[in-house]
Amino acid sequence: MLDAIPIVDIRSSTSAVDDRAVATLLNAALSQFGFCYISGHTIATEVTQNLQNSAHEFHLLPIAKKKRLKINPYHRGYIESETSQTITSSIESATQPNRSESFMMMREIPPSDPRFGTQLFGPNQWPDTLIPELKKHCIAYAEAMEKLSLELVQRLGVALGLSPNTLLDLFNDPTYFLRLIQYPLLDPNDSPAPFGSAPHTDHGFMTLVLQDDTGGLEVLNSNGRWIPVSPIPNTLVLNVADMLSIISNGRWKSTPHRVILGPEPRQSTAFFFDPDFDAQINPLVEVRDSDNRWNPIRYGDYILERFGQNYQYRRK
Repeated sequence: MLDAIPIVDIRSSTSAVDDRAVATLLNAALSQFGFCYISGHTIATEVTQNLQNSAHEFHLLPIAKKKRLKINPYHRGYIESETSQTITSSIESATQPNRSESFMMMREIPPSDPRFGTQLFGPNQWPDTLIPELKKHCIAYAEAMEKLSLELVQRLGVALGLSPNTLLDLFNDPTYFLRLIQYPLLDPNDSPAPFGSAPHTDHGFMTLVLQDDTGGLEVLNSNGRWIPVSPIPNTLVLNVADMLSIISNGRWKSTPHRVILGPEPRQSTAFFFDPDFDAQINPLVEVRDSDNRWNPIRYGDYILERFGQNYQYRRK
């Protein structure tokens, strides 16, 4: 069916990362949709609930207090609604900015790190006096998600017909972004109706999304129709991003997706898991063909170019 995003239970038979049954399901889902639901993961309910509760507290703060944490040059902090717009994408440019706000954090970088203060290597910003628990809950969730993501990297290697270790060299010091997103309800007076997130593809390797029960995420299927990615309890939504599509030589598409606004606000937690900042991205030799569609790119250069186009704070 072209209308049902598959569910892949990564603990359906064994926990082994080279489980061929799971690999077959992953390959089928990502070849057809570039998306799947992941069930059977080991992220503790307490960890997800703590983070969602703290995120909800943050989004309830007055905007003046949130703006004290305005996103810094290292892409960490508060992103105000209508300050991001899909200008550079693998698909068409959006005509309106996104109607959503978010809080962004990355891996904690100590000032002693020689990279500190360069590119995306800088301090996170925390509302310590307003929501003291947010930092702890973000870091706990990010650490659990990084562990799961590295497991999935191995499973994706097997899904490509290769060994579990094939892709691991790209992730010696992986980049990740944890984004706590709040979408408002749709204002019926808006015309045309704005997107919570306009149609786009993700820039990195893969994205894992924890949804609330509201809905609104949609994926463009191969027939050119938008289909819902409805919330399913105890699952995460995995989608292929641009780097993984290149690495797989286009076998797995970085699929356009969007968020439409509805009658209720929506909260989403997106974990973008990406390679080392200096990783060189090419199609794997084992899956490459004679059609050389991609030139080698450095992941860090690609992500900085996309951010520079799509975020107002980087265009000033």
